[in-house]
Amino acid sequence: MHSPLLIILLVLLFSLLILWIWIERWHLILPSTIPALKWMGIKRILKGEIVNALLYGRWIPQYVKFLSTITPHLGPRGKAWLENGYHGKILTPDLAKSIITLNQDVPLQSLSERVIPYARARDIVLSAPLDIVISHCGCKTMRAKPCRKFSPPYETCILIGKPLTDYLLEHNPTTCRRISPEEALELLEKFHRSGLVSTGWFKDCIRDQFYVICNCCDCCCLGFESIRRGVRQLTSSGYVAKIDREKCRGCGQCQKSCPFKATQLKGEKSELIWEACMGCGVCVSNCPAGARALVLDEAKGLPLDVRNLTPP
Repeated sequence: MHSPLLIILLVLLFSLLILWIWIERWHLILPSTIPALKWMGIKRILKGEIVNALLYGRWIPQYVKFLSTITPHLGPRGKAWLENGYHGKILTPDLAKSIITLNQDVPLQSLSERVIPYARARDIVLSAPLDIVISHCGCKTMRAKPCRKFSPPYETCILIGKPLTDYLLEHNPTTCRRISPEEALELLEKFHRSGLVSTGWFKDCIRDQFYVICNCCDCCCLGFESIRRGVRQLTSSGYVAKIDREKCRGCGQCQKSCPFKATQLKGEKSELIWEACMGCGVCVSNCPAGARALVLDEAKGLPLDVRNLTPP
Protein backbone atom coordinates (compact mmCIF):
# COMPACT_ATOMS: atom_id res chain seq x y z
CA MET A 1 0.00 0.00 0.00
CA HIS A 2 1.38 3.38 -0.99
CA SER A 3 2.09 5.90 1.73
CA PRO A 4 0.09 9.18 1.73
CA LEU A 5 3.32 11.13 1.14
CA LEU A 6 4.10 9.16 -2.03
CA ILE A 7 0.57 9.67 -3.33
CA ILE A 8 0.81 13.42 -2.71
CA LEU A 9 4.17 13.52 -4.50
CA LEU A 10 2.80 11.65 -7.52
CA VAL A 11 -0.24 13.94 -7.70
CA LEU A 12 2.04 16.98 -7.52
CA LEU A 13 4.31 15.68 -10.28
CA PHE A 14 1.34 14.82 -12.46
CA SER A 15 -0.13 18.30 -11.90
CA LEU A 16 3.17 19.92 -12.86
CA LEU A 17 3.32 17.79 -16.01
CA ILE A 18 -0.20 18.87 -17.01
CA LEU A 19 0.70 22.51 -16.34
CA TRP A 20 3.85 22.18 -18.45
CA ILE A 21 1.95 20.62 -21.36
CA TRP A 22 -0.68 23.35 -21.05
CA ILE A 23 2.02 26.03 -21.25
CA GLU A 24 3.45 24.24 -24.29
CA ARG A 25 0.07 24.27 -26.06
CA TRP A 26 -0.43 20.52 -25.57
CA HIS A 27 3.04 19.58 -26.82
CA LEU A 28 5.78 18.01 -24.76
CA ILE A 29 8.03 20.94 -25.69
CA LEU A 30 7.81 23.51 -28.47
CA PRO A 31 10.95 24.38 -30.50
CA SER A 32 11.12 27.96 -29.19
CA THR A 33 11.17 26.81 -25.55
CA ILE A 34 14.63 25.23 -25.77
CA PRO A 35 16.45 28.46 -26.80
CA ALA A 36 14.43 30.34 -24.18
CA LEU A 37 15.56 27.94 -21.44
CA LYS A 38 19.19 28.24 -22.56
CA TRP A 39 18.85 32.03 -22.61
CA MET A 40 17.47 32.05 -19.07
CA GLY A 41 20.42 30.06 -17.79
CA ILE A 42 20.75 27.29 -15.24
CA LYS A 43 20.97 29.64 -12.22
CA ARG A 44 17.63 31.30 -12.95
CA ILE A 45 16.05 27.93 -13.68
CA LEU A 46 17.23 26.51 -10.35
CA LYS A 47 16.06 29.65 -8.51
CA GLY A 48 12.58 29.15 -9.92
CA GLU A 49 12.54 32.33 -12.01
CA ILE A 50 11.82 30.20 -15.07
CA VAL A 51 8.32 29.45 -13.72
CA ASN A 52 7.58 33.17 -13.47
CA ALA A 53 8.96 33.76 -16.97
CA LEU A 54 7.06 30.92 -18.65
CA LEU A 55 3.74 31.84 -17.04
CA TYR A 56 4.28 35.50 -17.93
CA GLY A 57 5.15 34.71 -21.55
CA ARG A 58 2.25 32.30 -22.00
CA TRP A 59 -0.58 34.20 -20.24
CA ILE A 60 0.27 37.89 -20.14
CA PRO A 61 -3.29 39.24 -19.57
CA GLN A 62 -3.93 36.80 -16.72
CA TYR A 63 -0.52 37.63 -15.23
CA VAL A 64 -1.26 41.36 -15.36
CA LYS A 65 -4.72 40.76 -13.88
CA PHE A 66 -3.15 38.91 -10.95
CA LEU A 67 -0.71 41.78 -10.27
CA SER A 68 -3.53 44.31 -10.55
CA THR A 69 -5.52 42.32 -7.98
CA ILE A 70 -2.75 42.02 -5.40
CA THR A 71 -1.28 45.54 -5.78
CA PRO A 72 -3.85 47.29 -3.51
CA HIS A 73 -3.02 44.85 -0.70
CA LEU A 74 0.76 45.22 -0.81
CA GLY A 75 2.60 46.70 2.13
CA PRO A 76 5.85 48.71 1.88
CA ARG A 77 7.97 45.58 1.28
CA GLY A 78 5.54 44.26 -1.31
CA LYS A 79 5.52 47.57 -3.16
CA ALA A 80 9.31 47.68 -3.18
CA TRP A 81 9.37 44.10 -4.50
CA LEU A 82 7.04 45.01 -7.37
CA GLU A 83 8.92 48.21 -8.20
CA ASN A 84 12.30 46.46 -8.29
CA GLY A 85 11.14 43.47 -10.30
CA TYR A 86 8.79 44.98 -12.86
CA HIS A 87 9.10 48.61 -13.88
CA GLY A 88 9.20 50.98 -16.81
CA LYS A 89 10.70 54.18 -18.12
CA ILE A 90 8.69 56.82 -19.96
CA LEU A 91 9.98 57.30 -23.51
CA THR A 92 9.44 60.40 -25.60
CA PRO A 93 8.37 59.61 -29.19
CA ASP A 94 11.91 60.34 -30.38
CA LEU A 95 13.49 58.00 -27.81
CA ALA A 96 11.06 55.18 -28.64
CA LYS A 97 11.77 55.51 -32.36
CA SER A 98 15.54 55.58 -31.77
CA ILE A 99 15.31 52.04 -30.33
CA ILE A 100 13.57 50.77 -33.45
CA THR A 101 16.04 52.47 -35.82
CA LEU A 102 19.10 51.19 -33.96
CA ASN A 103 21.59 49.83 -36.49
CA GLN A 104 24.29 48.48 -34.19
CA ASP A 105 24.48 46.18 -31.19
CA VAL A 106 24.13 47.43 -27.63
CA PRO A 107 26.14 45.02 -25.44
CA LEU A 108 25.16 43.99 -21.92
CA GLN A 109 25.52 46.95 -19.60
CA SER A 110 23.94 48.20 -16.40
CA LEU A 111 22.16 51.51 -16.72
CA SER A 112 22.85 54.34 -14.33
CA GLU A 113 20.47 54.72 -11.43
CA ARG A 114 19.82 58.20 -12.79
CA VAL A 115 18.14 56.42 -15.73
CA ILE A 116 16.45 53.46 -14.00
CA PRO A 117 16.44 54.03 -10.22
CA TYR A 118 15.89 50.44 -9.15
CA ALA A 119 18.04 47.75 -7.59
CA ARG A 120 17.18 45.15 -10.26
CA ALA A 121 16.33 44.96 -13.94
CA ARG A 122 18.55 47.75 -15.25
CA ASP A 123 20.33 45.94 -18.09
CA ILE A 124 19.81 46.53 -21.76
CA VAL A 125 20.90 44.24 -24.58
CA LEU A 126 19.94 44.91 -28.19
CA SER A 127 21.14 43.13 -31.30
CA ALA A 128 20.91 44.78 -34.70
CA PRO A 129 18.91 44.18 -36.78
CA LEU A 130 16.09 43.99 -34.27
CA ASP A 131 13.59 41.15 -34.29
CA ILE A 132 10.25 42.79 -33.53
CA VAL A 133 6.85 41.38 -32.57
CA ILE A 134 3.64 43.32 -31.97
CA SER A 135 1.39 41.86 -29.29
CA HIS A 136 -2.04 42.47 -27.80
CA CYS A 137 -1.68 44.56 -24.65
CA GLY A 138 -2.23 42.49 -21.51
CA CYS A 139 -3.37 45.55 -19.54
CA LYS A 140 -6.04 46.49 -22.06
CA THR A 141 -7.35 43.00 -22.84
CA MET A 142 -7.85 42.07 -19.19
CA ARG A 143 -10.08 45.08 -18.49
CA ALA A 144 -13.85 44.65 -18.33
CA LYS A 145 -14.47 48.11 -19.82
CA PRO A 146 -13.06 49.05 -23.25
CA CYS A 147 -10.02 51.29 -23.50
CA ARG A 148 -10.94 54.97 -23.97
CA LYS A 149 -8.01 55.74 -26.25
CA PHE A 150 -7.60 52.66 -28.41
CA SER A 151 -9.76 49.98 -30.00
CA PRO A 152 -9.46 46.17 -30.12
CA PRO A 153 -7.44 44.10 -30.85
CA TYR A 154 -5.21 46.34 -28.70
CA GLU A 155 -1.99 45.62 -30.60
CA THR A 156 0.12 48.17 -28.73
CA CYS A 157 3.04 46.22 -27.20
CA ILE A 158 6.24 46.07 -29.26
CA LEU A 159 8.47 43.23 -28.04
CA ILE A 160 12.10 43.21 -29.07
CA GLY A 161 14.75 40.53 -29.46
CA LYS A 162 15.15 36.78 -29.76
CA PRO A 163 14.53 34.29 -28.17
CA LEU A 164 11.66 36.18 -26.51
CA THR A 165 10.01 37.07 -29.82
CA ASP A 166 10.15 33.47 -31.07
CA TYR A 167 8.73 32.19 -27.79
CA LEU A 168 5.81 34.61 -27.86
CA LEU A 169 4.99 33.93 -31.50
CA GLU A 170 4.89 30.18 -30.94
CA HIS A 171 3.09 30.24 -27.59
CA ASN A 172 0.63 33.05 -28.42
CA PRO A 173 0.06 32.77 -32.19
CA THR A 174 -3.38 34.43 -32.08
CA THR A 175 -2.21 37.56 -30.23
CA CYS A 176 1.29 38.15 -31.64
CA ARG A 177 2.77 38.77 -35.07
CA ARG A 178 6.18 39.70 -36.41
CA ILE A 179 6.54 43.18 -37.93
CA SER A 180 9.24 45.14 -39.74
CA PRO A 181 11.08 48.14 -38.24
CA GLU A 182 9.24 50.36 -40.74
CA GLU A 183 5.88 49.11 -39.53
CA ALA A 184 6.96 49.55 -35.91
CA LEU A 185 7.82 53.20 -36.58
CA GLU A 186 4.45 53.79 -38.24
CA LEU A 187 2.70 52.19 -35.28
CA LEU A 188 4.62 54.31 -32.76
CA GLU A 189 3.50 57.44 -34.59
CA LYS A 190 -0.09 56.16 -34.65
CA PHE A 191 0.01 55.38 -30.92
CA HIS A 192 1.36 58.83 -30.08
CA ARG A 193 -1.34 60.55 -32.15
CA SER A 194 -3.92 58.49 -30.23
CA GLY A 195 -2.66 59.86 -26.92
CA LEU A 196 -0.81 56.71 -25.81
CA VAL A 197 2.45 56.98 -23.84
CA SER A 198 5.48 54.94 -24.94
CA THR A 199 7.20 53.16 -22.06
CA GLY A 200 10.24 50.88 -22.01
CA TRP A 201 9.79 47.99 -19.57
CA PHE A 202 12.25 45.86 -17.60
CA LYS A 203 11.40 42.63 -15.78
CA ASP A 204 13.31 40.43 -13.36
CA CYS A 205 12.20 37.13 -14.89
CA ILE A 206 13.26 38.36 -18.37
CA ARG A 207 16.89 38.29 -17.25
CA ASP A 208 16.55 41.73 -15.64
CA GLN A 209 16.58 43.31 -19.09
CA PHE A 210 14.72 45.79 -21.24
CA TYR A 211 12.43 43.79 -23.52
CA VAL A 212 9.37 45.74 -24.68
CA ILE A 213 8.04 49.14 -25.69
CA CYS A 214 4.51 49.31 -24.34
CA ASN A 215 2.19 52.07 -25.50
CA CYS A 216 0.08 52.86 -22.51
CA CYS A 217 -3.13 54.65 -21.63
CA ASP A 218 -4.14 56.10 -18.29
CA CYS A 219 -7.38 54.07 -18.25
CA CYS A 220 -5.85 50.58 -18.56
CA CYS A 221 -2.10 50.52 -17.90
CA LEU A 222 -0.96 48.65 -14.80
CA GLY A 223 1.94 51.10 -14.41
CA PHE A 224 -0.40 54.09 -14.34
CA GLU A 225 -2.71 52.26 -11.95
CA SER A 226 0.22 51.38 -9.69
CA ILE A 227 1.30 55.03 -9.47
CA ARG A 228 -2.16 55.94 -8.22
CA ARG A 229 -1.82 53.18 -5.61
CA GLY A 230 1.56 54.37 -4.38
CA VAL A 231 3.72 51.90 -6.33
CA ARG A 232 6.35 53.77 -8.33
CA GLN A 233 6.60 51.42 -11.32
CA LEU A 234 7.10 54.19 -13.88
CA THR A 235 9.78 56.86 -13.88
CA SER A 236 10.03 60.10 -15.82
CA SER A 237 11.53 60.30 -19.30
CA GLY A 238 14.00 62.88 -18.00
CA TYR A 239 12.10 65.66 -19.75
CA VAL A 240 9.36 68.05 -18.66
CA ALA A 241 6.92 70.16 -20.63
CA LYS A 242 7.81 73.83 -21.06
CA ILE A 243 5.03 76.35 -21.72
CA ASP A 244 5.39 79.42 -23.92
CA ARG A 245 2.91 81.67 -22.16
CA GLU A 246 2.85 84.17 -25.02
CA LYS A 247 1.61 81.49 -27.43
CA CYS A 248 -0.71 79.75 -24.95
CA ARG A 249 -4.39 80.47 -25.66
CA GLY A 250 -5.75 78.76 -22.55
CA CYS A 251 -7.85 76.38 -24.65
CA GLY A 252 -7.51 73.55 -22.13
CA GLN A 253 -6.53 70.92 -24.69
CA CYS A 254 -3.32 70.13 -22.79
CA GLN A 255 -5.34 69.52 -19.63
CA LYS A 256 -7.68 67.14 -21.45
CA SER A 257 -4.87 65.20 -23.13
CA CYS A 258 -2.35 64.88 -20.27
CA PRO A 259 -2.42 61.28 -18.98
CA PHE A 260 -0.70 62.27 -15.71
CA LYS A 261 -2.93 65.25 -14.83
CA ALA A 262 0.18 67.41 -14.84
CA THR A 263 -1.36 70.55 -16.29
CA GLN A 264 -4.10 72.94 -15.21
CA LEU A 265 -5.62 76.22 -16.30
CA LYS A 266 -4.82 79.27 -14.23
CA GLY A 267 -6.68 82.28 -15.46
CA GLU A 268 -6.43 82.29 -19.24
CA LYS A 269 -3.18 80.31 -19.43
CA SER A 270 -2.14 76.73 -18.79
CA GLU A 271 0.23 75.91 -15.97
CA LEU A 272 2.48 72.89 -15.45
CA ILE A 273 2.36 70.81 -12.27
CA TRP A 274 6.06 69.90 -12.26
CA GLU A 275 5.84 67.08 -9.73
CA ALA A 276 3.27 65.20 -11.82
CA CYS A 277 4.84 65.73 -15.26
CA MET A 278 6.50 62.57 -16.62
CA GLY A 279 7.78 64.09 -19.86
CA CYS A 280 5.79 61.92 -22.26
CA GLY A 281 5.15 64.63 -24.87
CA VAL A 282 1.43 63.97 -25.35
CA CYS A 283 0.53 67.56 -24.43
CA VAL A 284 3.12 68.90 -26.87
CA SER A 285 1.50 67.11 -29.79
CA ASN A 286 -2.00 68.12 -28.70
CA CYS A 287 -1.36 71.85 -28.27
CA PRO A 288 -3.02 73.63 -31.24
CA ALA A 289 -1.05 76.81 -30.58
CA GLY A 290 2.36 75.11 -30.49
CA ALA A 291 2.90 76.56 -27.03
CA ARG A 292 4.53 73.49 -25.52
CA ALA A 293 7.88 71.75 -25.88
CA LEU A 294 9.86 69.09 -24.03
CA VAL A 295 13.06 70.16 -22.29
CA LEU A 296 15.63 68.14 -20.37
CA ASP A 297 15.40 68.40 -16.59
CA GLU A 298 18.19 66.76 -14.58
CA ALA A 299 15.98 66.71 -11.49
CA LYS A 300 13.79 64.19 -13.33
CA GLY A 301 16.67 61.79 -14.03
CA LEU A 302 18.36 60.95 -17.32
CA PRO A 303 16.64 59.77 -20.51
CA LEU A 304 16.84 56.17 -21.71
CA ASP A 305 18.61 57.02 -24.96
CA VAL A 306 20.09 53.95 -26.68
CA ARG A 307 22.03 56.24 -29.00
CA ASN A 308 24.25 57.08 -26.03
CA LEU A 309 24.72 53.40 -25.16
CA THR A 310 26.09 52.16 -28.48
CA PRO A 311 29.84 51.50 -28.64
CA PRO A 312 31.97 54.08 -30.50
